[in-house]
This record gives sequence, structure tokens and C-alpha cells, in this order.
Amino acid sequence: MDSLQQVSQQLAELKSFYTREWPKYCKEYYCLDSFQELHKRDAKLKDVQVYALPNLELGLFVIVDRYQISVGSLEADSYERVLKESLLKLQFFGGEQFASMPKRYLKVALDVIQAKNIKVDLNSVTYSLVLSKDEALYFHVEPPIGFTLKSLKVDDAQVIDDHWEWSEPGSLSYIRRQIWCTTSVGLYKDEDNELVAWCIKAQDGLLAALQVKPSYKRKGFGAIIVKEFSRLEAEQGRDIITEVGSENEPSLNLFKKLGFKFNDQCHWLFTEAPNGD
Repeated sequence: MDSLQQVSQQLAELKSFYTREWPKYCKEYYCLDSFQELHKRDAKLKDVQVYALPNLELGLFVIVDRYQISVGSLEADSYERVLKESLLKLQFFGGEQFASMPKRYLKVALDVIQAKNIKVDLNSVTYSLVLSKDEALYFHVEPPIGFTLKSLKVDDAQVIDDHWEWSEPGSLSYIRRQIWCTTSVGLYKDEDNELVAWCIKAQDGLLAALQVKPSYKRKGFGAIIVKEFSRLEAEQGRDIITEVGSENEPSLNLFKKLGFKFNDQCHWLFTEAPNGD
């Protein structure tokens, strides 16, 4: 089998193969699209390696973003074997995360983790949801009186990290990068410019880190943030994708109410880090 090669200039060509059977592969498409945009902002993106096979038409890719691993492959004969062989050639130390992968890759990832003698620390199930850009363009968003909607500032990253359920060592710099490079939305209180609600775009293209400060909940601010983010992405020609934990009924109901449709079941796999590091 051909070996994985690092790529960066071929991301546009690689993602084009994922337009088939839309929206089946929208997760893979927007993951590649997001890293393509990141590379445009920073051609020497720190701690990011993008790998693919020489035959790009297979669609197979592996992206290593510090300790997060994103994978994709078009379903074809023996695609699981080829993906597994590719992943086995990468070094694993423990502490890696397979970031939000569609269920069709789960067996391969678990087999690779077992072969590397690493333990799974967490297998988190999420539901992948998608909203078409045509629907999102119909959103008319008006911030409530006394508040302003605008893009987040890099300095807001600390507030977001402080309130984020998945905050961990390194997440602050990650949030700063995403704010600097991609679409984000914040709702600010005019009186003192307090950031009260927000979301960012994750490295794999997801609407992520959606949060409303506790004292501002039950005012519809979450829906305002989602609608504004979706509208901004749609204006750039993108459908909107997000993921919600399978047990998070309030968020699932919010996204469904706004027109998001179920697309796939996904999994976050956290592997056990050596010495808990």
C-alpha cells in the first residue's frame, strides 16, 4: 500500500471528492474545508499535519492537530483495511483524541488503539446535525435591545475557556486560533461590553462551544447565536454542521427547532494519557 504523505496544497482537490451523496460526507468535507481556511491564514500552521494517500480519489486523509486526530475515507472496497493500515503507521503515545468521527470509522479506530496497546478513556456519542445554507439564509437576526452581535475578539478566549465543559490544557490557545482564523459570534451587553453568549467554529468545521452565561439563560440568546453563525456561514456558501451529545435534550431540541436535520452518529474517542498528562 502507498504510504501517507503530508499535503496542504491539495486540500481543495481532496475535499471535492466528498461532495458525492451529499450530505453523507459533509463532516469530512467541512473538516477539510476548515483546515484549508486555517492554512490560508497561516501557511505554517503550528502542530498541524495533514496526511493523504498519493491517489487523492480514495479520499483518505488523516489530520493530526496537536493531540486531536480527524480521519476520513470514501466508502469503497477494503476502505477500512486501507484506513487501518494508514493509521497504524502513525505514532501514538496515549492522550490522543479521535475527534468527532462518523460511526463508520469507529471499528477501525478501536482496532488501531488496541493494536497500539493504548486504552480508551472515553467514548462519547454525539449526533451530527446539518442545516442547509438555503435555509440558513432565511434567518433574520435582531439582537435584543441593549445587546450587540459581533465577531468574537481573541481576548474573549479566556472567558470562553473558563466556561467550556471541555476545557483542558491547551484549549485556550486552540480557542484563540479558531477565533482569529474562522467564523465566530458573540452577544455583548452594550452597557459594559460583557460577553454573555457565544459560539466558535471548531477545527473540523462544527458550530461549537455554544454557551450562554448562567445568569442570561432562558432568554433565547442561544437561538440568536446559532442563527447568526448559520447566516454568516451560509453567506460564504456553506451548509452548517454541528454535533450535540446524545443525552443533551435541550440542545437537540434547540437545533431541531431551527431546522437542523440528523445526519449521522459520531464518536469522540479519548485515549488514556501516560501519567495522566
